[in-house]
Amino acid sequence: MIQRIQSLYLLLAVLLSSGLLYVSHLTEYATSLESFFSVNYGFYLIPFLTLLTLLFFKNRKIQVVLILLIILFTFFPIVLYVQAIYNGVQASVLYATVSIYLLNIISLLLARRDIIKDEKLVRSIDRIR
Repeated sequence: MIQRIQSLYLLLAVLLSSGLLYVSHLTEYATSLESFFSVNYGFYLIPFLTLLTLLFFKNRKIQVVLILLIILFTFFPIVLYVQAIYNGVQASVLYATVSIYLLNIISLLLARRDIIKDEKLVRSIDRIR
């Protein structure tokens, strides 16, 4: 499972999104931002789905779909934090949170790219037989 590079990217995404749970609760502005996500458990959904994607290492098609779903869910907190920054909240934690979310999206996109590449390799081997 961990031998593949996409599994390492997904593990990095799990660690980043789990770390964001802690960081997002530290901000004093997070209480109003979390009203949307704490009710819907959105902050907990992203690391859970990423870990679930990591565990589906045998089914690459499901992994690709789950990664797209995680990226969609990751855009919601980014929009909320960027809107808070745009409204004039000057908290350095908000800038760090947005940048970590963007790193999370980059690692998910890299994992998706490698999963698709792995799937193409498996299909080409099946064609040869």
